[in-house]
Amino acid sequence: MDELISVIIPCYNSEKCIKKCLDSVLAQTYRNIEVIVVDDGSTDNTAAMLDEYALADRRVRLLSQPNAGAGAAINKAIGLARGELMAFVDHDDWLEPSMYERLHSAMAEACADMAVSNFNLVYEDSVKARYSNTNSRDASADIYDDVYGYFARYCACPKPNNYTWSRLYKADIIKNSDVRFENLRLGADTLFNFKLLPLMKRVAFISDGLYNYAQHTESIVHKAAAMSDIAVVYADGFEALADYYAAEGFDEFLEVLPIHAFTRLRSVFFYSRLAGMSEEAIAEGVHKGFKGRKIYDYLTGVLG
Repeated sequence: MDELISVIIPCYNSEKCIKKCLDSVLAQTYRNIEVIVVDDGSTDNTAAMLDEYALADRRVRLLSQPNAGAGAAINKAIGLARGELMAFVDHDDWLEPSMYERLHSAMAEACADMAVSNFNLVYEDSVKARYSNTNSRDASADIYDDVYGYFARYCACPKPNNYTWSRLYKADIIKNSDVRFENLRLGADTLFNFKLLPLMKRVAFISDGLYNYAQHTESIVHKAAAMSDIAVVYADGFEALADYYAAEGFDEFLEVLPIHAFTRLRSVFFYSRLAGMSEEAIAEGVHKGFKGRKIYDYLTGVLG
């Protein structure tokens, strides 16, 4: 079945990177897509570049809004998306040509609610291919009837795959839920995915790296790390997730949160080191961000 995929791309002052991103989406071997690009009040040449793409390819739909953050931009596009399936892309990343074809095939064959691919961490001088935790099978997808099992293996793990951009969703699951993106500086995609996972019945995972995640010092996560408040931001998101699971009665997912707390701690160190922070400054940031918060309580359950 040639289902329509709605690909949502929020962007802000993206003139340096949006061409590579959009070219990779429009070159997908799976052709039945609509690309909804939301310009979040850009002040550079982004809007003019987007106009050119919309004129050249009728699959491109442009939306614009006064600057309100990526979460608000994505939520606006979700409400207007027409596809049976839905995907998200960050404006400074790019896709391998067969990504959506392979995710669509894996999803259809497994009758899954979501299909997930591995991803590549792309630095200026190197690439860490297939970064997230995988097994050894490349050609076929792992199938999880127990979404809790998928959560434990690929999301709450040392090299997690928590991102919205690495997957393809059934659109009606998102649209019929109350789960939407929150305007957080960091971790909005993790919170969105973790809230959505209990609503999924089956997930397919492909271990090949089909998404290219650009690592650069100007990204929001690196800036937050450099300002020493990344631990505070992660603690806020973790607390919101723990409260959500408790309120909704998702007890089995609460049981895995100690492992997820460890991944948040690991991410603080990972991004802070990339930002050039000293070990002493990182430790001070962790203490400031985690002490007295729920994430600290869950961490003590893992580390003793």
